[in-house]
Amino acid sequence: MITTDTTLTVTKRPLADLIASRLLALGIHDLFAIPGDFVLPWLSRFEQQSSLTLVQLSHEPSAVFAADAAARYTNKPAAVVLTYGAGALNAINAVAQAYMEFVPLLVFAGFPSARELDAGYLLHHQTADVDGQLRMLSEVTALQVRLDNPATAVAQFELALATCQRESRPVLIELPRDMAMCGVPEISSVVHQATTCTDKTNQIQRLDEARCAITSYLQKASKPCALVGAKARRFGFADAVMALSRRCQLTCVTTLLGRGVVSKSQCLFGGTFTGAKGDPLADFLLTSDLLLLCGVIHSDSNFAGYPTLLSDRPVLWWDEHGVRLPDGRFFPLTVADSTELFATINLPFTPRLGELAPSCAPAESPKAWSSGLVMQQLHKQLTLRSELYPFVVDIGDCLFASLQVAPEYLLAPAFYASMGYAVPAALGLQQVSKLRPIVVVGDGAFQMTGLELGHCSRFGWTPIVIVLNNQSWGMIKAFAPDLQATSLSGWNYAALARAMNGGSRQVWNVEQFVSAIDDALADTQRFRLIEVMLPADSYSECLARFSGAMTTA
Repeated sequence: MITTDTTLTVTKRPLADLIASRLLALGIHDLFAIPGDFVLPWLSRFEQQSSLTLVQLSHEPSAVFAADAAARYTNKPAAVVLTYGAGALNAINAVAQAYMEFVPLLVFAGFPSARELDAGYLLHHQTADVDGQLRMLSEVTALQVRLDNPATAVAQFELALATCQRESRPVLIELPRDMAMCGVPEISSVVHQATTCTDKTNQIQRLDEARCAITSYLQKASKPCALVGAKARRFGFADAVMALSRRCQLTCVTTLLGRGVVSKSQCLFGGTFTGAKGDPLADFLLTSDLLLLCGVIHSDSNFAGYPTLLSDRPVLWWDEHGVRLPDGRFFPLTVADSTELFATINLPFTPRLGELAPSCAPAESPKAWSSGLVMQQLHKQLTLRSELYPFVVDIGDCLFASLQVAPEYLLAPAFYASMGYAVPAALGLQQVSKLRPIVVVGDGAFQMTGLELGHCSRFGWTPIVIVLNNQSWGMIKAFAPDLQATSLSGWNYAALARAMNGGSRQVWNVEQFVSAIDDALADTQRFRLIEVMLPADSYSECLARFSGAMTTA
């Protein structure tokens, strides 16, 4: 039984000021935004907050991608402000990606004023009725609130914050344009929760039952493996996974989306499983007699290429909701309880790192000029330096070629896989981390959002952008080799970079690439772009194997 004792003190302040204060209290100091008429009163008020920075980009998807990267890096909510209809609806795909990859975003969207609604006109930016925006975004947000009532606005906003944090997914907060300066009651409450002896006893019994069942399965295994996904970090149990790995000598393999979730130095790290046909880690996983899936999404990109991976051996699922055993039993546990449970498990498994094959390397000769070779050379150059360079990788061949690099921190939307993520995401990452990111992007994805680099000089961003130019949508080419619509020839990305006040080089071989990387690392005052001229329509062997697995699944 929970008893609540709430002490109330009521004062009034503008709703926009209250929201700004709550964002700052949560450690959110940046609002990624695209100005539009329905949110102008809000943006004007937010700009008056000295500790809150408005970060304007050129296009709504880019603003969401930037906020998405900020949230992934900090592992807490980030915020984006968009206008009603035309702004928010233009961002739906980017919000959908955050929703499917469990990224906590506060999506503030404008809404008409009460006077505009009462006038009875069909409003500009409106679709169908005025609630169309909310209905469409309800498909890709965990909660939707409209702050149109001074009496309930604070409670609605707090509910949205709590939902965003609890579910690690976007929430929609609609901001009527006439509510920014509306005085609302600021209620501070002190909540005392009392847990009865019965509740505590039931909790202990549930944990003991789950511990015994999990331990029983683990004790029967001689060759277990942990497969780790992004949700282990999103929901805060990645450290517990790494501690379990060290304590029990349990090998950890990550999914593509889970790259960077576990530290290679803090666990028995086995590499990244791509799900591609012939993946070097496939045999390792297939010979495991128990799989512990930690925060893994049950997706086609993870398992469609190897359906027997989940059917021919015991699989134990550990996620934010609890633990599901191979026999179907489910133990609903909080993350705190499941973390405590696994901390008590100490079974000495035989280390299996000796069974591992080399990482997913392209089959071409090291002398062949290719995306894989470019990444190998980048890895060599960075290992000579002590600085930390977080990586942001787009979707396409660049995602698979980047397996040749082993960064300490990496962002890539490897499940939902919407192209155009990397450039704006790198800007959002640098804004919140102050670290200089390295971007790996294909020419197709760069065409979608690369012009956001024009904002770098205004905000002091200095990313190093590597454009892998194979004059095509390489990933689409891998799935449809005969399709002519994949051609992207005729662009000069190095020239575009110079037009945006960046430094650039166009390179055609290893020697030129190494020289360009050295120049870019030395130039810390502006963004640098390296256009890597690859054979037309080429793509990595690893991508070829992945496309084969997906098309035949």
